[in-house]
Amino acid sequence: MASNRRPLALIVLALSTALALASCSLPLPKHPNTTEETSAGTGTSMMDKAGIKKIKHDGVGRFDLTSTSVPKESVGLAPGVNDVAYLATDINEPVEITLELPQDTLTVKTRDFKMSTAAANSYVDTVTWFEAVDGLVALDAAVAAAHERFGFAATKLAAWDAKDFMSGGSKGKQSLGMGVKNGTAIYLKVYWKKDSPVQVLQFSAMIAPGYYDTDVQAEIAQYGRAPIGFKLEDR
Repeated sequence: MASNRRPLALIVLALSTALALASCSLPLPKHPNTTEETSAGTGTSMMDKAGIKKIKHDGVGRFDLTSTSVPKESVGLAPGVNDVAYLATDINEPVEITLELPQDTLTVKTRDFKMSTAAANSYVDTVTWFEAVDGLVALDAAVAAAHERFGFAATKLAAWDAKDFMSGGSKGKQSLGMGVKNGTAIYLKVYWKKDSPVQVLQFSAMIAPGYYDTDVQAEIAQYGRAPIGFKLEDR
């Protein structure tokens, strides 16, 4: 019996050795590069100097703002100060930024993007970006598309449709107020100029927790603004 077991043991040893040698020749699995993941949109970008430089270099950025109390430090902003981090690019080099908001996800192309916080708060308050369109007809279409997505108050939309604010001058700005159709509070202001080929829309996503109170959202939906005496914190 012992003589029968020995050849079997030798065969097992030979197979084990062959498998070990084969495994040495196989390529090792590549570990994901976290820097590449961030630029590809699977990580969270930063708004400190290095982070802004990276977004401009890569042409893309992503911010996870699904929480209504995003800590300043998590996006590279200093605690305890009023801070506005600003990203600007050349006119022909917009960046694509994905914003994962409390109740919505947007991907925007912009040359101007900023994130602001108040000294009294430990979290990000507002994210703002600007979009340019060609001419007043395109501006009307852009406002209509924004209304379809965000749902501005009827009175604000009626004032825009009437265009009475354009009768007194060649340029100006007009607020469409806030919309909360998709749950995230979005504010829109339009900068118009009659003789200019370029018109500008300024969007702001309100991240502070107070905007997600049910009563606050109901008033925003009806009047296009937060309630009088509104506070950024949850009530």
